[in-house]
Amino acid sequence: MTLPFAALGAIVAALIETSVLPELPVGGTTTNLVFVLAVVATVLIGVEDGLVWAFLGGLMLDLLVPARPLGATTFVFLLVVGVTFVATRIVGQGRLRAVAAAFLLTWLFIPLLLTVLAVTGGVALRTFDPGPVVVASILNAVVAVPAAVAFAAIARRFGDERTDW
Repeated sequence: MTLPFAALGAIVAALIETSVLPELPVGGTTTNLVFVLAVVATVLIGVEDGLVWAFLGGLMLDLLVPARPLGATTFVFLLVVGVTFVATRIVGQGRLRAVAAAFLLTWLFIPLLLTVLAVTGGVALRTFDPGPVVVASILNAVVAVPAAVAFAAIARRFGDERTDW
């Protein structure tokens, strides 16, 4: 049940991230909604759901933002979800850990995305300014709080539907 929810949610989140959130900047940046939802889903529900959020959300972002080459955001999202999965295996699951992961992994996501866009899209790689990353990481953590509550409720409600052989 959660994989179709993840697929539909990733598409809607990408649409919101490209249409509504650019109109609401805070400190010169906006939240990375698809990134936050992919990280929180990976921590609280499972890696399969996180990969669906990352792949479909990244693909939609690549299709909706004309300046991005197809697959660049998807690649970065999949790498970050992989790091999230490994960190979850080491640290464990929990809502607070999901919020902390969204905050900390923003510091990996933004520089990695800028690097991939510089290599694939011909975007000039400027000097790294940590100011917008600080604001983005705080915004991502704030958005991760209600996402963590919602995903924890979804995980409790639907649980693990797969049969263990």
